[in-house]
Amino acid sequence: MSQGKRLERQSNNRIYGQDFAIELVRQLVIPTFVLDAGCRVIVWNRACERLTGMAAIEVIGTREHWRAFYEEPRPCLADLVVQDRGGELPCFYSMHDVRFESASDLHAENWCRMPLLGAERYLALDASPICDADGHLIGVVETLRDMTERKRAESKLQLIASVFDHSQEGILITDPNGRILDVNAAFTQVTGYSRDDVLGQTPALLKSGLQESAFYKEMWRGLEKTGQWQGEIWNRKKSGEVYPEILHINAVSGNDGAVTHYIGMFTDITDLKSTQQRLVSLAYYDALTDLPNRVLLAQRLHQAMSRAKSRERLVAICFLDLDDFKVINDRHGHEVGNRFLVEIANRLLASLRNSDTVARLGGDEFVLLVTELVSAEQLEGILAKIFEVVAAPFRIGDIDIAVSASIGVTLYPLDDSDPDTLLRHADHSMYQAKQLGRNRYHLYDLDAAKDLQTRHRELERIRRALQHGEFRVYYQPKVNMRSGQVVGLEALIRWQHPEKGLLSPLSFLPQIEQTPLIIDVGEWVLHEVLAQMGQWLQEGYRLSVSVNIAARHFQHIDFVFRLEAILSEHPDVSPHLLELEILESAALDDVVLMREVMAACQGIGVSFALDDFGTGYSSLSYLKQLPAETIKIDKSFVHDMLDDQEDLAIIEGVIGLARVFRKQVIAEGVETPEHGLLLMRYGCDCAQGYGIGRPMPAGSISHWISDFQPDWKWPLWADDCWDWNDMPLLLATHDYEKWVEHLQACVTGRVRDDPLFELSDLHVCRLSQWYAGGSRERYGNLREYVDLEAIHARMHHLGSKVIAMHRSGRQVVAARLWEEMSAFKDPFIEKLVELQRRVARVRVS
Repeated sequence: MSQGKRLERQSNNRIYGQDFAIELVRQLVIPTFVLDAGCRVIVWNRACERLTGMAAIEVIGTREHWRAFYEEPRPCLADLVVQDRGGELPCFYSMHDVRFESASDLHAENWCRMPLLGAERYLALDASPICDADGHLIGVVETLRDMTERKRAESKLQLIASVFDHSQEGILITDPNGRILDVNAAFTQVTGYSRDDVLGQTPALLKSGLQESAFYKEMWRGLEKTGQWQGEIWNRKKSGEVYPEILHINAVSGNDGAVTHYIGMFTDITDLKSTQQRLVSLAYYDALTDLPNRVLLAQRLHQAMSRAKSRERLVAICFLDLDDFKVINDRHGHEVGNRFLVEIANRLLASLRNSDTVARLGGDEFVLLVTELVSAEQLEGILAKIFEVVAAPFRIGDIDIAVSASIGVTLYPLDDSDPDTLLRHADHSMYQAKQLGRNRYHLYDLDAAKDLQTRHRELERIRRALQHGEFRVYYQPKVNMRSGQVVGLEALIRWQHPEKGLLSPLSFLPQIEQTPLIIDVGEWVLHEVLAQMGQWLQEGYRLSVSVNIAARHFQHIDFVFRLEAILSEHPDVSPHLLELEILESAALDDVVLMREVMAACQGIGVSFALDDFGTGYSSLSYLKQLPAETIKIDKSFVHDMLDDQEDLAIIEGVIGLARVFRKQVIAEGVETPEHGLLLMRYGCDCAQGYGIGRPMPAGSISHWISDFQPDWKWPLWADDCWDWNDMPLLLATHDYEKWVEHLQACVTGRVRDDPLFELSDLHVCRLSQWYAGGSRERYGNLREYVDLEAIHARMHHLGSKVIAMHRSGRQVVAARLWEEMSAFKDPFIEKLVELQRRVARVRVS
């Protein structure tokens, strides 16, 4: 064969061989593509098209085969093969696995997102060089394998392994025969057994011995029937310690349904059990004394009642309250008080039988259930022992304490009530024992209980009124009568009752004065007053306000602390503007304590007034010890001071004492201008009362202050327009109205004759005495003086005739004369005022 023929045949064979190879690649089921030495795609088989979604026509002849795998251009394996840069592969790809097959072959696995398919795949790429006979690189062939499912399976297995290793639950896996194949770290941490300790063993090594064999038989029956079991079980740690756990067991079956493994998962519930025990203790036992509480007491009372009826026995429900326990807390503190209560609880327990119950309801209240009594007399000896052990002296540290107890008793089934009612009856009887003198017991009395039940309902209604915002604060002005200046306000609580309307404090405060509710009400008033004072300050009114504080509230151990806290909530109001009023009678109960508390409050700027002064039997002897800045004269003395010389003498004495002890004095109950005149005459210039201003809502105060005008006669004292000799003239209006009031009552039959009718005698009347005195020499030349004298004499004459006709039974004539006399009322008052003004002008001139 010639040389030319051989060259042609070699050429044809090479071309045929290439075409054959290319067609072979196209037909491969493995995604494969071929690139030339310039990294241009020359083959892109059908498997590639299916895997990538990119048709061959789109990629052949281009270097953009990367678009099938990535959204942005990235180097490909062929580039690295062509350039002999295999060592740079980790820098070019973010791969899960990279390895070199040979010096020239590369393999890479990489997650990629195929933009054309919109899906993520994990692909394995193999790149191999294609070289000619001389070893020159003429192309690169790359194959693709979709490893997504394999990789996801691997990830799932890794996740399962991670869960196994890091689970907070202990896990053990056994074969069908119960031999342990594996355990996790939590198993070791809980049980103390290492993995090597338990491999090949059975879970029986954990048995505590607390469950019987029947328990495990039932467990295996459940597993065989349902393939799972769960429950609470006690196991033993390697250290020997027994612990509770919640255990879940699941059987794992193969395709043939046969069990291949058992998986047990458990949680140590030791802390949960301890918490449950604590909760049970809190639910049924008193935290301080460890005695049964109200809940457990109710259960035992039910049981005792049931046994008592079936055995024809009595059950004594004894409600015990310590006398004056509050004093122990106040003087020695709560710590000593708590230790004392624990000692009391121990003594009571030691005094009763095991079948009886001692329960604590709270504070110093205990309930004794004494069962199996044959008669009520049997209880006498038991209660005598109780009184004896309670009264025995206590010594806590260096403190000696002695108390007594009051006990209320009701007997079931003589008192055939439900458990709650029995406790209420015993509680009621305990209060009766206290009212009878304490240190005794009292059997339940149904009639007396009705009063207590009514009182309890009233207290509850008042408590709801406080919660629902039904209370209001009204303010009564206090003024200096001589100067006409408003010197302050007194805060007075009112109840805006939904059905009964506005109620005064006397209708509800006495019911709560000896209960803790008085403290809640008192603090509410303080908050309301301080908030209102702050509002007035913003309006330009700097007003001092006094607030009444009940004795129980003031004597509370936390009073000063709570007062400071309330003041701190209203920082814009100076404590110096707040005055606390305490009853003189309350202050005398414990002068030492009151003095200490008052001094502490004064230290933060709050001042004090002794309210209702003069009503206490020891007021004079204790006045010096109580550091109050102000004394308030009780309105009961002021009311009758114009007619009662004894009340007037008391007022004069109180004013004198205030002057000696350098205290301010203010009078309550000023109802008429004459009250004010007489008070100023004795040196009391400040007052409050209906004659000055009634209690009013806070919104009315600013208008009242703007409109207030004192009685025209009051400021004249400051100008020396009056003296003592003018007092009968100034009091004549009061005398006249008093006289007419009683005269009318007598004529209409509302009252019988009384000495006031002697005022009809011209010689008894104060105004008549003024006329008969030295007034004629000073004012006899005044026309008003002469006019009033004539009207005055005519009225006395008619009044005498009215009384005479009435006493003789001639009621018709008396009534006619009464009408005639009544016609003089207005002229008399007008002439009286004219004369008073005229006398004032004369004295000034």
